Amino acid sequence: MNSKKAKSEPATRSFIERHTVFTTAEFRSTFPEGTPSSTVLNRLKQAHESGHVERIRHGVYASRLGALATTMPDPLLVASRLKEDYAIAYHSALEAHGVAHAPFRRVTVVSNRTPLRFEYRGHEFVVRRPPKALMAKEGDLWKTMVVPLRRGDALINVTSRERTLVDCFENLKWAGGIEEVLRSVGGFPSLKVQYVIAYAELLASPSTVARVGWVLSADPDMWRVTEEELRALRSLLGRGPYFLSARSGSMQYVPDWRLYVPAGLDAAEEMRG
Repeated sequence: MNSKKAKSEPATRSFIERHTVFTTAEFRSTFPEGTPSSTVLNRLKQAHESGHVERIRHGVYASRLGALATTMPDPLLVASRLKEDYAIAYHSALEAHGVAHAPFRRVTVVSNRTPLRFEYRGHEFVVRRPPKALMAKEGDLWKTMVVPLRRGDALINVTSRERTLVDCFENLKWAGGIEEVLRSVGGFPSLKVQYVIAYAELLASPSTVARVGWVLSADPDMWRVTEEELRALRSLLGRGPYFLSARSGSMQYVPDWRLYVPAGLDAAEEMRG
């Protein structure tokens, strides 16, 4: 047997045992510098054919060795390997921060790369563009307020608490709806409200500002929101009126935020559970 092959096989198996989800590029790291790409791809093909790895999609694999043989890999780890530039966002960010009220089988990532949607082991994975206001500006502004969070032995990119709150109110569809968002964000132990304001201003959406201001003012003590901070948000409002959700059913008007919300909805009660 070729000595290089004999040495690389245990290293390959060890890598697969230690990595729940990995990319072709990460797998390549098990080989000495200068190893031909054909050798790396052949070894990966052999691991796949032997049942040691499962192909999730092009360039992304899951380990099927040992305890990993029958388990679903962490969906957030799977999502973190779909694009090189990415951030776990919306309801998936609520899950990553440990505050999501209900588990979802849809995992959402934002990236400036090509959008993507596919299913794997009962989960839907969606890669979508960041808000248009961020993409319209130069540079990597869409990466603003993205933080590393530990997921098992790995670090994944996740929108910060402050950005997650704003993003969820900017697009409730991707966050699970208003009740789910309120019950989830109420789990944030703290918020840097000045960052919430800065990001809301960056999005340049008065409707989003109205929604965020409404939820922050519903229970100011929860995150120690000051009147000065609320005034800063109000200064970003337009003439309105704005709507929290679909314009149907009975609504009530919140004059401070020029916002219509479903009648009887108590944001503070929902957040406090």
